[in-house]
Amino acid sequence: MTKHTAKFGCDYLQKRIAGEFMLAKHIGIVVESADDSAVVLRAPLALNANYKGTAFGGSLYSVAVLTGWAWVTRYLAARGFAADAVIQESSVRFLVPVQGELRASVAAPSAAQIEKFRKMLQRAGRGRIRLRVEIIYNQTLAALFEGVFAAALRQ
Repeated sequence: MTKHTAKFGCDYLQKRIAGEFMLAKHIGIVVESADDSAVVLRAPLALNANYKGTAFGGSLYSVAVLTGWAWVTRYLAARGFAADAVIQESSVRFLVPVQGELRASVAAPSAAQIEKFRKMLQRAGRGRIRLRVEIIYNQTLAALFEGVFAAALRQ
């Protein structure tokens, strides 16, 4: 992580998420880590439990989509793009119940994918990138989110 990208870490993303997504406060989103290699968000089970005492699927989805959004938003800001990101399409698979903290992580996609995204933004003023977010519980993949995030330069 360079000095320039370091200022777009946990505090930056926590402020953006809290300011732009009212839901994040209600489900207790916390930015655990954020750097060039990955972003990790978490939320407590107590605020996200269903009637069975496991994580509500909607909460798992919300944490996952916010994790992907955070990666794209951080990437854009750290590289000086005045752009906004949104989820364009997604799928999620719930594989095992989560009976504790919801913890979602996204690793940076391949350098080729990032370069394609950057070039699209520079040439067309908009770009798309596919991200894979994993929710791990008890060392097991509990949910897998795959989404395409779109970004457009502000006019």
